[in-house]
Order: sequence, then C-alpha cells, then structure tokens
Amino acid sequence: MIRSAILASGLLATLLPGAVAEAGDLEVMVNGIRDDSGTVRVALYGDAGAFMKTGAETAATFQKSSAGSMRFVFAGLATGTYALAVFHDADSDGALDTNMLGMPTEGYGFSNDARGGFGPPRFAEAAIAVPAEGKARTTVQLGY
Repeated sequence: MIRSAILASGLLATLLPGAVAEAGDLEVMVNGIRDDSGTVRVALYGDAGAFMKTGAETAATFQKSSAGSMRFVFAGLATGTYALAVFHDADSDGALDTNMLGMPTEGYGFSNDARGGFGPPRFAEAAIAVPAEGKARTTVQLGY
C-alpha cells in the first residue's frame, strides 16, 4: 500500500507542470574554418573531471566542413555549466592530428576562446552557463 502511494506520487510529480527537468539549448558558432576539407567536430563536456577525456563527453557532434563559419546546436541540455572543444578534422580520421612535438596540426579551439599554455585550457576557463530555459550562445575561433 505504501509502495503504491510512493509510486503514484512519483508518477504524478512527473506529470505536473514545472516538475519536468528544466532544459536549455546551446548554440555554437565556429569561426575561422580554413577550408571545406573533412569535418568539424564539437565535443561538449559537463564537468571538469571529464574535460578533454576521450569518451567522457556529455555530447558530441560533427558536420561536413564548410569554410568560414558553421553553426551547431546542442538542444535540451540540463541547466548547468559546460565547456566545448572543437577541431577541424581536415582528413576525417576522427582524431586531432599533431606533429612530433605534440602540437596540433589541424585547427582547434575552445569555448570562450580559452587557450591553455602547454595543453588545453582548464574547464573553468572554457565554462559556459546553460540556462533553465532559452538558449545560451557562444563562439569558438579556430586556430591553426
């Protein structure tokens, strides 16, 4: 009896207005894309512990490259703080190519145009707040 009441109240709570998890969208403009070769890849990270760890992305997407600027949208994100890493995968191999010193040879960038000294920036430097409703917007300038 008690279990049924708990389950029923849980179900009712999900149906009430305002009880649904709040979500917003994140619109990303990627600028400075050198050419139409390959793809542009965007990875979204939801916390500092996951930032820049392969397979730890909250979401990721890619599109065929288009020289100049491209728009990406992450829809229905939970309210919170996120950071983006973007790169122009010119050879479409799914990886950011580097030279013998480990320096990227393909265009890359981060939200807030954050730049690290010797490696990627910290999550806090690239952090973007996504509101409960509506849309957050950011631009990423690729560097080659």
